[in-house]
Amino acid sequence: MDIAVAIPTYNHAELLRETLDAILNQRYPAAEIMVVDDGSTDHTPAVLAEYAPRVKSLRIANSGPSMARKMAAEATTSPWLAFCDHDDLWLPEHLERRVALLNHYPQANFSFADAEFFGPGARPGARIFSDDAPKGWWEALGTANADNCLVLDGQFYRQLLAFNPAWPSTTVLSRELYNQIGGIDPRYSRLVNEDADMTRKAVLHGQTVCDFTITSRQRRYVGNTSGSVLKSLLGKCQILEDHITLGIAPAAWHGDIRQTVQATLQEAFLAAYYAEDQPSLKRIAQRLGITHLSLKNQLRFLALSLRTLF
Repeated sequence: MDIAVAIPTYNHAELLRETLDAILNQRYPAAEIMVVDDGSTDHTPAVLAEYAPRVKSLRIANSGPSMARKMAAEATTSPWLAFCDHDDLWLPEHLERRVALLNHYPQANFSFADAEFFGPGARPGARIFSDDAPKGWWEALGTANADNCLVLDGQFYRQLLAFNPAWPSTTVLSRELYNQIGGIDPRYSRLVNEDADMTRKAVLHGQTVCDFTITSRQRRYVGNTSGSVLKSLLGKCQILEDHITLGIAPAAWHGDIRQTVQATLQEAFLAAYYAEDQPSLKRIAQRLGITHLSLKNQLRFLALSLRTLF
């Protein structure tokens, strides 16, 4: 099974070294490694030159991480695609584990795994699958089998409305599936959590192996501000609304999607309030309708509006 690795990067030259070393030290070697430098202004080109020809690279004008990831994926030819962000680390068995499960479940064409958090913003022992998941989410999904994984069909899309545990650095999918879903949509290139669009479309059209084994490490930074949370929530709303208007999601699920968008906008309202982002607060309140805000949130809206007048 030949796997190409697609890596977007921007101004993280030293962290990129760690990422590339971890990929090159895989027990199951990648057939291709492609990095797209998204217009870095640091010494990223020099770092990439050190790794040539084992690692191929392209340089583009700054276009956002999604566009760089898309160009990296589509500059390769292997029948399987793996993604890794420029500051994350694969454990030596990451690709080996992905290949073993995909061979064991040949009907599957999309796979992702758990990862541990590390770095200055990480809580000791935290991991993707358990750190951010809503209470009871995993229990509703099912229990891992003897291979420590779940094999899921397109119904998994509905569970992803509440929580998305599939992060790019843990994801592998077939190129056939990638092409079937139209690849990475460049419209979301500068959206926070832009990768969720591809994940949702992939699970709709594929068979998914969800692996509870930790095979990578996800870097977290200090300063998860209300502003960044706000951008993430608004990005989620945009993608979900597009899945209705573009006919991506089945009509039977449109009601669930609209409910999720409304709930997410309520979260975004609070994030905008704590970020003291009055323009965003006003736009969100208009979308929700003032009367659909709780009395407490109506008072918050009034307080921030008055504060910006003086």
